[in-house]
Amino acid sequence: MAGVAKVERQPDVPGGLLGEDPSEKFRYLNVLFHAFGGLGKTTACASACLDPRTAPVLVCDFEGGAPIRYAKMPKGSYTIRRILRIKDLNDIYEYLVKGDHPYKSVSLDSLTEIQKLGLAEFVYGAEGVAKSFLGNVINIKSAEIQHWGKSGNQMGMLVRYFRDLPMHVFFTTLTQTVKDEITGKISYGISLPGKQSDEVPGIPDIVGYIDIQKDPTTKQDQRVVYFQPNGKIVAKDRTDALGAGMPFPKDSKFVTAMLDKIYAAYGIE
Repeated sequence: MAGVAKVERQPDVPGGLLGEDPSEKFRYLNVLFHAFGGLGKTTACASACLDPRTAPVLVCDFEGGAPIRYAKMPKGSYTIRRILRIKDLNDIYEYLVKGDHPYKSVSLDSLTEIQKLGLAEFVYGAEGVAKSFLGNVINIKSAEIQHWGKSGNQMGMLVRYFRDLPMHVFFTTLTQTVKDEITGKISYGISLPGKQSDEVPGIPDIVGYIDIQKDPTTKQDQRVVYFQPNGKIVAKDRTDALGAGMPFPKDSKFVTAMLDKIYAAYGIE
């Protein structure tokens, strides 16, 4: 790696620990994509299969649509694991954190569905959710205050733990429309309940909002990912390398385009 200064040993740190090398922060992407259904969240994550810096990808599929989006990706560039219990996700984290694996990226698709599953397990019990379809669908139970509190803590810790893995991490959520009842202002945030919708976007380094816009030249619809908030959307970019937004490239290599911009900005080879 070139172009980024190393942090020298700090003798006044208790235990003689090394200061953190800031260049490592930009070596791996950790991104949350959000959009309304069908606008390209999974497609954006799947583009990681097209870059040797991010492939192969371990896909944690909660929504069930991943096989369709990954079907055209190169053979050997991904593994899809269907998630049915929160324990499945814990097992995957324990596997990845050991470091002895072939994957360069992991995708959690989506946090919206993970939260619902986790909340259901708090209400019905993990085994109850996994085994009792009729019992859970017909005999509906309401989540109590303590269940919502546990759900919020679970989601915050889950996103933090995966974010800190030494690999590229991609999260997705649905977008929800929020209307200010006083001003009538409409905004678009991530689809998680209560405080989670405000707190979870603060955890990843990059939050991209995917929308469809008209290309001013061709007049054709195109997918665009916005990385800067404008008062209406939840978005951010701690790297300051991606600009206000980026259209999906025609070659579909969206993750490649993101990495190229970030690596160029910080002199990473």
